[in-house]
Amino acid sequence: MSRSSTVSLVSFPTLPPDEPDRFEKTLAKMATCVDEAAQSRSELVAFPETCNYLHSGPTSLEAEPLDGPTVTAIAKKAKAHGIHVICPLVTDHDGVHYNSSVLIGRDGGVQGIYHKNFLTFEELNAGIMPGTETPVFETDFGRVGMCICFDMFFGEVWRGLSANRAELVVWSSMPPGGRWPGRWPMEFGFHIAAVCSNRCAFVDVAGREIIMTRRNLHDSTQGAVNPLTTATLELGRRLFCHDLNVPKIRDLCKKYGSTSIFAEWMQGECLILIDSLMPDISTDELIEEFELETMPDYLDRARIAREQMLAGKYEA
Repeated sequence: MSRSSTVSLVSFPTLPPDEPDRFEKTLAKMATCVDEAAQSRSELVAFPETCNYLHSGPTSLEAEPLDGPTVTAIAKKAKAHGIHVICPLVTDHDGVHYNSSVLIGRDGGVQGIYHKNFLTFEELNAGIMPGTETPVFETDFGRVGMCICFDMFFGEVWRGLSANRAELVVWSSMPPGGRWPGRWPMEFGFHIAAVCSNRCAFVDVAGREIIMTRRNLHDSTQGAVNPLTTATLELGRRLFCHDLNVPKIRDLCKKYGSTSIFAEWMQGECLILIDSLMPDISTDELIEEFELETMPDYLDRARIAREQMLAGKYEA
């Protein structure tokens, strides 16, 4: 069954550091963005890194508990609209501070939290603590993982999100990621939503940019330009290497018919995308039935086989 999910990203124009009541005005602007995402019928809206104090941190001075003013204000909006929100901020956990992304559920409750695993030296010097886990959270529209800024450069984070079966990874950052968001989907087979203060992009499971928008860092239009970038993602879509899988996909079509799945064969890249179009059978169920091997599983098996061969233990 195809699973189309609409997601909004906020290129959040910052207010000047000397703006009176800057924090309160920022929260009000964030609340308006949640309103606009709900009008677009989005399942999820995500903000950039440390969005409540954008471009003034992260520092321990800005740390808040999960029941602090930022999460409280945004959770109220999430509940009012029945929408998921990813709200990145510096969090305070009994005096230990993390650069975090908080996933707020449709009911306004905290559904999950991710702590940035790889910190810049500026953050470490400020006393921010690195996270150690890469959790993925089950929502009613798909499995969502999160990572933050400098994490983009470290395969350990992406491998962990893949192992936890992420379908969509939201990467919140201050600086834009350029071409980096296109690297990891081809190996790990998930969508990436890259949300930065002046650039937002969606990348599909084959590493292809679906949409990208650039914004001015400071909103000189006084709100005339909508800061949201919205896209519809096919979260049931899975990525395969064509090795060994093509005959199995032919068997699948022989049994269920050629219109039973969406299929795209990217021969130049040795990749295949498939997505079930049947209302009562998911792509993952087809993978199990026909013993298809996803790209992440195929690469992991190849790594293991290599080590076995080097150790003289490989059996064909």
